Amino acid sequence: MAGPAAILRDLHRLRRHARNLQDEIARIPLMLKAYQGKAARAEEALRHGQEEVRRLKVKTHEKETELKAAQQQIARYEQQRNQATTRKEYDTLNAEIAHARQKCQQLEDEILASMLAVDEQTAKLPELEAEVKKAKADYAAYEKTAAERQAGLTAQLEQARRELKEVEAGLPADVRPQYERLVAARGEDALAAAQSRACAACNTGMTAQMYNELLSGQFVLCKSCGRILYLPE
Repeated sequence: MAGPAAILRDLHRLRRHARNLQDEIARIPLMLKAYQGKAARAEEALRHGQEEVRRLKVKTHEKETELKAAQQQIARYEQQRNQATTRKEYDTLNAEIAHARQKCQQLEDEILASMLAVDEQTAKLPELEAEVKKAKADYAAYEKTAAERQAGLTAQLEQARRELKEVEAGLPADVRPQYERLVAARGEDALAAAQSRACAACNTGMTAQMYNELLSGQFVLCKSCGRILYLPE
């Protein structure tokens, strides 16, 4: 039978290994969700870009319609001015024409700005489409290997648990209840190596008596953190 230090070392190693495997298994669905979320955000950004292009095009069309109406109104004013019979009527129509032309100039500026915005937003769409494609491909690639990876990790975890039971069977009967109580509460953190005559977990120094008890194979707990101590290999 292996000595107490060897048994406790193996128990600590196996429990940490099992915990690491459990953490890796737990990360798989989280990573899938993260990849899925990234793809969804990329699709949302693309939809927003496409909607912005459509909105700007509608806005441009509305301004062009408004400009056409203003230009037609100028033509009517000019026709009415040519038929004016009084100076007052002539001057009033001139003022209306000037105001309408000013409005046309403003609309033309707005149309130009809107058209430039359409071009700018349209130029961004290929990049957004590429991001969607990449995000979907990344998700598909991870999803393809996730099931196989999870199965492999689960098999390793089951093996580690079997080894753990085998090693635990070598614990002395008088210390096993206390060991089981501590690992039930703290898992792999229930054990710690005694390095340089101190607990490796909390760095609390050991008394000479505690160190001698460890050397003689006795069950020793850290006086500060309560972990089961064992001698390093």
